[in-house]
Amino acid sequence: MERDFCVEALEEAIHNYGRPEIFNTDQGSQFTSATFIGEIVMYTKTKKNTFLILFYFIFFCCLPSVSTAWSEPSAVEAKADKILKQMSVYLAGINKFTVTSHSTIETLLDGGQKIMLDHDNKSSVSRPDKFFSTRKGDAVDQNFYYDGKTFTLYSSVHNYYASVDAPDNLSDALKTAVNRFNLIAPGADLLYKDSHARLSKELISGFYVGISVVDGVECHHLAFRTAEVDWQIWISTGDEPLPKRYVITSRWITGSPQFSLNMQWNTQPDFSNDIFNFSVPEKAERIDLLSQ
Repeated sequence: MERDFCVEALEEAIHNYGRPEIFNTDQGSQFTSATFIGEIVMYTKTKKNTFLILFYFIFFCCLPSVSTAWSEPSAVEAKADKILKQMSVYLAGINKFTVTSHSTIETLLDGGQKIMLDHDNKSSVSRPDKFFSTRKGDAVDQNFYYDGKTFTLYSSVHNYYASVDAPDNLSDALKTAVNRFNLIAPGADLLYKDSHARLSKELISGFYVGISVVDGVECHHLAFRTAEVDWQIWISTGDEPLPKRYVITSRWITGSPQFSLNMQWNTQPDFSNDIFNFSVPEKAERIDLLSQ
């Protein structure tokens, strides 16, 4: 239905049957347009009624309604997949970079209440075999080192560290950290050379949401779904398709907690390879990582 048709139908109904005491409409754009709302306001008799109708329009009708704006596809749309692949190819071609980020992760108490934990992160990469990351925030102060031979996890809160042998390339080292030692790192998928293949694995659907702005940067907003997880990613437009925001919703967990990551990239960093080498702090205690 078009807006003008709805306005004409409203005028005809009031002409034939008089002004009703209650106006009730759907949330379609034709009913929330200024023209249609203005028509209703014109037929109100008191300032109170006018105020209530305008309040309803502003507070309720202007709330975003995903069900009316987008429909969930049954497969991955070509446009969304193309932009995701462009991001992956671009990232894989950057041999040296630093990404600074702020992450939030929701955790659930036994009673179902959500608690949000915040962390500031900074990761430096020198492909193919160097990685250093810091993570500081709620109850966490950790450094992760990978020098091409070993990876080391250090916690300054407890002054503990653990070091294990690692493969000679970053992608395999990350796989070992996750698969063998269960070191969960949401967002690490973006650091793999084959990030598109990893992100696309087990996808049920995906679509292009639209243009958005993240930290002042125009981005493509994409949304994807697997059997257990919904995730969204915002990728900057233009010649440098860098991910700016990454949000994961764990639908398989009661309460559907979310993880979100906002990123700032430096693709021409100035750092020394010394940052990838771990030096044992004074009185630090070595512990073992339990493999799965």
